[in-house]
Amino acid sequence: MNGKELKVAEIELKFGAQARMVNVFGLFRYKPNNGLYVIYSDVGNTYNYVCYGLSHIKNNSILCMNSNKPEDIEAIKEYIYKVTNGEKLDDYEIISLDDVDEIEIISSKNFELKKEVLDILIDKTIPKKQEEVKDNNKSSKKKSPLSTFLLILFLLIIAGGGYLYFMSSNNSSDNGSKIIVCAKQYDSPDLEEVIVEEEKKFIFNNYDKLDKVKVTTRYIFDNEAVYLDFINKSLFYKYMPENNDDTTGSHTIDDANNRFVTYATTVVDESYGDPVEYEEVLSSNTNNNYTCDEKIEK
Repeated sequence: MNGKELKVAEIELKFGAQARMVNVFGLFRYKPNNGLYVIYSDVGNTYNYVCYGLSHIKNNSILCMNSNKPEDIEAIKEYIYKVTNGEKLDDYEIISLDDVDEIEIISSKNFELKKEVLDILIDKTIPKKQEEVKDNNKSSKKKSPLSTFLLILFLLIIAGGGYLYFMSSNNSSDNGSKIIVCAKQYDSPDLEEVIVEEEKKFIFNNYDKLDKVKVTTRYIFDNEAVYLDFINKSLFYKYMPENNDDTTGSHTIDDANNRFVTYATTVVDESYGDPVEYEEVLSSNTNNNYTCDEKIEK
């Protein structure tokens, strides 16, 4: 394993924003020209590209700086080819990342890879997290007859409880779940030539209490060059949901329409600080210049 998942050192990280993480596929010195290079790609990235640059080691951090010479990209591509095909790296001096905690990206270049090549590169260079290894070990163990019986019993209890809850909820109201959809459009305060379309979907339970909020935010770029810069330099990470996963948040990149879209879901609990009563939610958003529609979902 020549790589490591590292945090990107950012001077202006917004309060509450998640740190950007990248997979560093290798830090190495190419012996023919004595250049020190680093290769990386964003963790969870939906684009099949890798970024690269000349590097410098500074304490527990590495720097990435733009490289313009043709031999630089040739050294990078040769490294990727040899790693993914299991060939010897005789022309490369691999630098250990054991004591490195973060990467500071001053500038870089990138190029696209086939998805299957990128997947192999990640598999062969980035160590799996301990949690994944434990999960794999657990799944490989056979379940005993007793544990299988207990699991079936547990599922039956859960199913019975769910059925009772469903029946009691249905009996409490004949109107179904109420939904408020609020939307507004405005110029982005910190992105030039960008219009933001924001849509909030408030989902209530049968007692008119807020249960869940789904927010879709579209960043619409008028200038294609600005959009490509926003994507290729990974500036979009500052605008992603705090939890960017399949259950609470996600994002899409729409190159055809120069749009970046985020999706965030909040389950309302004791920590939720905004109004939860139906009328209060409607009033609050209307007062904040949202246009709201009321719906009933049966």
